Amino acid sequence: MAFINFKLRHPDNILPWGDQPDTSMDWTVLTDGEYWLDLNKTTLYEYTNEVLAGGEPDGSTYVEYQLVRLIEDWTSLFESIAEPVPDAFYAISRDNSYLYRFYAAVTKWMDNMSEDPSIDMETYDKAIEWIYSRTLNAMHLTGGPSISFFRNANNISVVWKADHLTENNISVWTAQNGSVEMEYRTFVNEMEDFGNRFFEAMDNQVQIAIEKDWGTTRLNKEQLVQEHQERRSEFQRSLAVLKGEPAKHTDWDLINSLITKMFS
Repeated sequence: MAFINFKLRHPDNILPWGDQPDTSMDWTVLTDGEYWLDLNKTTLYEYTNEVLAGGEPDGSTYVEYQLVRLIEDWTSLFESIAEPVPDAFYAISRDNSYLYRFYAAVTKWMDNMSEDPSIDMETYDKAIEWIYSRTLNAMHLTGGPSISFFRNANNISVVWKADHLTENNISVWTAQNGSVEMEYRTFVNEMEDFGNRFFEAMDNQVQIAIEKDWGTTRLNKEQLVQEHQERRSEFQRSLAVLKGEPAKHTDWDLINSLITKMFS
């Protein structure tokens, strides 16, 4: 099975923007569907049976949202993901327990020192910027998981934190916390494969939308076709960032010196 999986909702079953009688449809709405990630025996963005039992009877096992949000959030990280992290930082970041213990320690130090006028907090923020610049956060989801990507040489470690609980102490996600390592080339190929499948599926969505009579719902069909082409080109440009030479150059020596000062 593919790393990135999705099912788009048929346009006939997608609710347009707005309320009747003032409704509209566009490319973003047509990306509505469900999605999930398969990593070995772990499925990310999959709800637990306990959470599903308390929700809608016809609710999906997976996240239901516009896929364009996932794509935009993820591709915004590509420049950072393409840059390898040094061995010492990879030793911290490749394992979930190490990564989040480190992250918690740094943020606790920063919280404790935030009232000290002699401390430049923006400078010390670099001690964890290398982590969150590589982390996919689902802020639009309640208790959304955090998924981080750390490249080192020819490998990439995918690390996730998905241990959010409801108010009734019910686990939201089946994945919980974990990590997996794969070849960087495999990761890039999976992203490219996802793009090919997604835009092929969107070809069909756009065609259906063009042929459909939307009644009073507003849809600029010419603009829809144009945006679809632009979105495909934009994704290809983003993919080139993963394939090319890293354009980002982090000052790892500075980060190391900051960490040393913080905990010496």
